[in-house]
Amino acid sequence: MGILEDVLLALERIPAWKRVHRMPAEVEALRARVEALERALQPAAGDACPSCKAPTFKLLRTIPEPSPFGALGALQDQFECSRCNYQTVRNRNPG
Repeated sequence: MGILEDVLLALERIPAWKRVHRMPAEVEALRARVEALERALQPAAGDACPSCKAPTFKLLRTIPEPSPFGALGALQDQFECSRCNYQTVRNRNPG
């Protein structure tokens, strides 16, 4: 038996070496899982829709509020989900 085999046998008795020895396979498995998650999240183009929970709820436009408060700077944000077509309007004061 050569020196290299003796060193490898000695290393196998060390618990920390066993973890280090398994690490490349674990890193590859984690890399594959992260890539799968990134592919799943890639089409996410907005926030979660309150109706269907899909990540496709986006701000369409912001307009002055049609009430007298619009003249004072109040705004309306109009949101829509591109998946289920749920729409909502939120009033806000930019100040």
